[in-house]
Amino acid sequence: MESAWRVIDCMDVEGQLRYERGRMVVCANGKEPVEVPLAQTAVLLLGLRANISTALLFRLAQEGISVLLCDWRGVPTGALDSWGSTPSRVTIRHWAQVDMSVPHQKNAWKRIVKAKIRGQAYCLDVCGRQRSGALLEMANRVRSGDATNVEGMAAREYWKNLFGSEEGFCRTPGSGIGRNVLLDYGYAVLRGFVIRSILAAGLDPTFGVNHHNRANYFCLADDLIEPYRPAVDCCVAQMDASAELDRDTKRLIVEAVNGQFSGDGLTVPSSLNDFAQQFGLYCEGQCEVLKVPVFGDGADHEEG
Repeated sequence: MESAWRVIDCMDVEGQLRYERGRMVVCANGKEPVEVPLAQTAVLLLGLRANISTALLFRLAQEGISVLLCDWRGVPTGALDSWGSTPSRVTIRHWAQVDMSVPHQKNAWKRIVKAKIRGQAYCLDVCGRQRSGALLEMANRVRSGDATNVEGMAAREYWKNLFGSEEGFCRTPGSGIGRNVLLDYGYAVLRGFVIRSILAAGLDPTFGVNHHNRANYFCLADDLIEPYRPAVDCCVAQMDASAELDRDTKRLIVEAVNGQFSGDGLTVPSSLNDFAQQFGLYCEGQCEVLKVPVFGDGADHEEG
């Protein structure tokens, strides 16, 4: 990634942040101060327990560095952006996002859908289900923008084989019934991680590549979350069919969302951070092909 696109995560810092000669000094309680050059910083993530000086806030604004204010879950609830005459790195990335051509968007969505279906096939294999080969064959049929809705056809095949042996199962978001409750909870936790990664990458969450809805501020999150859903599915599928959303179940699901995502050793949050940055570079035209991570695999091998 660009050396200047550095995300400084101070969400868990309990202490003081101040400015000193072109640097941010992080003084966490009980630890040695850490100096961070502002010239190498694009985004600062702040939690609830840090005190920040107005002098530092002023310098962050002058340098065009965005400050994201995060709640106890680590999900940003607001942002402080510069009004200076020099466009910030975040502003430049927003412009690139808005200017992205329709073919570029459609190609991105094709690759996202293919990665999602490949991840679903891996989930079936891990859970000892059948028909993963059929899903892989479907993934190869996805074209620009997924005009033929291979995603929908693969979903029917996927849910039928993942939970089809359980009487009465139908994937219905928000139904409050059976497995759907666990899946909805897992996706909600996962979506929080996606939103944080998108904002930390300087992307505008409103502008999606496939999801477009004026009432939804996080259209891009609903696009980029797709390849990661199988990680939640895999966790839920390995639970007892009678499992309820109690404290222990929630803990297991949260562990899965924080757990390893792929063969390259990246966790879900780490992979999301890299993917959001990759998408930002794709918007800016710094990479021709959007490489989408695949659950259980890690690498997106397709070049076109």
